[in-house]
Amino acid sequence: MAMQAPNYGASGSMPPNYSQEEHAPLIPKTSTEGKFTPNAHYNDVWATGLFLLNIAAFTGLNIYSFKSYANNLANPFVVLEDGSRVATNAFTIDHSLSVLALTSVAVTFGLAFGYFILIQRKTAFLVKFSFLCSVLFTIGLGVLQIMSGSLFWGALSVAAGVVILFFYKLWAERMPFTVLLLQTVTSVTRKYPGTLAVAFSGLFTQIAWTTFWVFSLVINYSVFQRISNCRADDSGNKSRVVCDNNQLYMVMIYLNFVMFWNTEVIKNVVHVTISGVFGVYYFFEGSAAGAPESPTLASSKRALTTSFGSICFGSLLIALLQTLRYILNSLKSDSDDGFMQFLAMCADCILSCLEGLFEIFNKFAFTQVAIYGKPFVTAAKDTWEMIKDRGVDAIVNDSLAGNVLGMGTLSVALLSGLYGYLFIKLVQPGFYEKDDETLVIVLVVLVEMILGAAMMSVPNNVIDSGVTTTFVALAEDPQTLHRTKPDLYRQIEVHYPGVTHNVRGDRVIRD
Repeated sequence: MAMQAPNYGASGSMPPNYSQEEHAPLIPKTSTEGKFTPNAHYNDVWATGLFLLNIAAFTGLNIYSFKSYANNLANPFVVLEDGSRVATNAFTIDHSLSVLALTSVAVTFGLAFGYFILIQRKTAFLVKFSFLCSVLFTIGLGVLQIMSGSLFWGALSVAAGVVILFFYKLWAERMPFTVLLLQTVTSVTRKYPGTLAVAFSGLFTQIAWTTFWVFSLVINYSVFQRISNCRADDSGNKSRVVCDNNQLYMVMIYLNFVMFWNTEVIKNVVHVTISGVFGVYYFFEGSAAGAPESPTLASSKRALTTSFGSICFGSLLIALLQTLRYILNSLKSDSDDGFMQFLAMCADCILSCLEGLFEIFNKFAFTQVAIYGKPFVTAAKDTWEMIKDRGVDAIVNDSLAGNVLGMGTLSVALLSGLYGYLFIKLVQPGFYEKDDETLVIVLVVLVEMILGAAMMSVPNNVIDSGVTTTFVALAEDPQTLHRTKPDLYRQIEVHYPGVTHNVRGDRVIRD
């Protein structure tokens, strides 16, 4: 039987009956030793199996490529038919590159942690400021597109920014509710510092995974470029790489797919873990049973066991969309046909919109997974029912909170890029050549910005997950908040009248 959100009925004043396993949130029945006692089965096991199979395939590919690359190191040149020698490896790692990598990790970590603290202390200012910045950025981007000749897309961006600004009053009315949620989330974070540990564990895991993947990408590219006999072709309108077979192309597509899927899994494991902690706070803080002192470990255990298959399932859907976008972008950049480039651009735009919607949808669905232990399909169906009732509120709240987090990601990325630029200019590393000055600077700055954005993305999940969980819990069961935290309920009610009834239409019973 499909698991559904708990229905507490019209009385609503009594605590939920956790003996009804199908409807009970997976939160502790007692506060004894802070243990979770979920009554859940392993969900979406096939997705876990597929994920592990994918990891095994990735490992096998790397073993083959690393061995081939090691052989190339022993024989670094290939003798061609005309007697000339060609290097089999196009890159080396020197001391200065290692210094840049290590210091970049430290700098981006510091920037990400600093912005995380800033969100806790300047909530209201950041909500308003980030909203205005997002509008100005959208309009400015449109102006730049018009100046570069993209009249249609530029006009669309400017129009979108103007429309959002025109409805500023509508957004402003929702800002106090978002501020209140953010403040509540940061206070819970202070109460449960384990949420920070989870976020930074995910951060370190993401850094380790990204670093290994970059080395894997470079080595596999070097090996399969040689196997596929790839070479530069300047016969068309632009220079491109052509190969005798498609092995290199297929490997690059697969490696990007692995990157997308693993990154999504890491991010969503953090989200489900944090959501479980915030679920404990929502349902038990202020109740007779009391909240456990440290629910983080049990929530993490559930995310990595019974709910891991559901996480892999939902993450796979996003990864497939991202891989399709990668393929389309590759076709667009390699094609000389203007019409095909236009079709690829349109398809990429559609997929980009779908990806954004899926990411928002998945975030709410994974919150259902975290609180109620549902399989992904069931969680998705219940999320759809919630969105039909609270869709506008969910999107507006998510957008306002997302602006704050997005501005942090952009700020950290830009400052990280600036660090990369200063490192090149001041240190003059060994891999830096004056003849290739522009290319080296662009590549280093780009890599630094990507690293900064990746570093900020996982800490953002702490606040984002908390806001999402609180919103879902309010939509499903506002009665619990009224009973356990009446002061907070009254504050929310002032800014968000919809809190007086749940998604099934049951009104809060006042004492």
